[in-house]
Amino acid sequence: MKKVVIEMTHNELSGGSNAEIGLKLTDLIIQSLRWWHGQLGDKDPLKLDGWQVKSIEVTDTSRSDR
Repeated sequence: MKKVVIEMTHNELSGGSNAEIGLKLTDLIIQSLRWWHGQLGDKDPLKLDGWQVKSIEVTDTSRSDR
């Protein structure tokens, strides 16, 4: 089993609560993995159809953290 951690930031993100943003990102990532697997088919080196999003944490940071 592999665990992959990705940290992303956005300076001016709006569009809901942190929980809502997390749900939107989860849905987008799952759809993207499925789409790419469909495009690559048997030539999918990362087996994208097998990946799962276990958790996404969206937090507010202070300006000094950026």
